[in-house]
Amino acid sequence: MILHLSEILSRAVEQSLEDRVAISFSGGLDSTVIAAIAKKHANVELFSAGVEGSEDLHYAQKAASALGLPLTVIPIDEKAALEAYKRCYAALPMDFLKVEILVPVFFVAAEAAKKGHSTLLFGSAAEELFVGYERYYVYKDEGKNLDSILEEEFRTLPQRDLAWVKKICRLFNVDARFPLYNKDLAKLMFSVPLEERMDDRELKKGVLREAGKMLGAPDIVLKRKKKAMQYGSGVHKMLIRHVDEINKNYPADNAFSLR
Repeated sequence: MILHLSEILSRAVEQSLEDRVAISFSGGLDSTVIAAIAKKHANVELFSAGVEGSEDLHYAQKAASALGLPLTVIPIDEKAALEAYKRCYAALPMDFLKVEILVPVFFVAAEAAKKGHSTLLFGSAAEELFVGYERYYVYKDEGKNLDSILEEEFRTLPQRDLAWVKKICRLFNVDARFPLYNKDLAKLMFSVPLEERMDDRELKKGVLREAGKMLGAPDIVLKRKKKAMQYGSGVHKMLIRHVDEINKNYPADNAFSLR
């Protein structure tokens, strides 16, 4: 199955490429697998945004070096993060937890456009395909129909996360593409028993890690624990200090609160 998965992953990424392409790169499993495949077929440049000293920047630099690919690092400070939040909220007036995820996307898209890229790849859809969120394990523990939940969340991604990322990228005339949102990949993964997809609760996405090893992802990434972009980049910790101000200036139906 891992060989078949590797073949489908390779085709999915190849279909999303242009001769020259940018990848939103956190040094995490999803973006690294995409980069490892893409570099065989295109001129690839990696872009990583984060607070100085953040986990994402550390892993991105290590992984890019191991892959032999050029990496542009975009450092984010507090003033820039708040301005980016303002711009993201203007495009998508949603609650804090949704908008903050788009802040690193904003920086990556802006820098990719500045360097003349028109296509930017993201690793979205990996969580739903390979059971990457801890909440999915909790759902299963609670006896919920996790297969149905995963398939529904995957099906509706174009109306949620993918649409939001696309809209932010369009601010810079960049086309966001999602190689892992692929019908053949979904058909295969949703046919794999949950027990096999969920056999590594600590690191998560064990099946993708096995395929990633076959496809050339470096060990430092294969052993890295899953961390969402807003946390790995350090953006959440930075913005949360201003959450009351943010909720006041950028109201949403479900304002986030520390209280």
